[in-house]
Amino acid sequence: MKTKNTYALLLFFAAILITFSCVKELDFEQLDEVVLTPVFEADFIYSEFDVEDFIPQGTPPNTEFTVPSEILRDTINYDLVGTDFAIDNLDRVELTIEIRNTIERSFTLQFQFLTDSEQPIGQLYSIPVQAGSGEGTEPVVSFSDPNPIILDNATLNQLVSAQKIATEIIVPTLNSDLRGVLYIRSKASYYVNYQL
Repeated sequence: MKTKNTYALLLFFAAILITFSCVKELDFEQLDEVVLTPVFEADFIYSEFDVEDFIPQGTPPNTEFTVPSEILRDTINYDLVGTDFAIDNLDRVELTIEIRNTIERSFTLQFQFLTDSEQPIGQLYSIPVQAGSGEGTEPVVSFSDPNPIILDNATLNQLVSAQKIATEIIVPTLNSDLRGVLYIRSKASYYVNYQL
């Protein structure tokens, strides 16, 4: 009998608390003010250039040579914006490129977006690469961070039909005694701005 009275008393106090509790009115109109701003990252350009792989067979020591430019060009499929959702909701795309060079020559990396029929579209981007100190040394790093290449909304609208990216390493005259590697890696950070 005592437990019944205890339960009854607890129910009575619970009812009183519920009656007098404060409930803040919810404003469901606030959902209109919610903006989602995620950042997505994707690999962009990756390449490796080892001088030793490009020395022509039978070249004598200490001989100057050039690498044919068509060997140092590459075109890959890369759909920059992909969908109408991306076009409508992308705030910007930031391209961060890092180049590590141990070769005792300076280089230039160029890239440009292409349409599906490989027609150039938009700007040709050119990134200078500092000369390294030779094989076995710490690589000289050239990169676009903290100043990445920014493709703003207006630029993205120009590149809406970009389906590919063409890259080329512009190399100076090389010497058959040179050794070292040029590493290129990069990422594209997509900044979305989507209002619910």
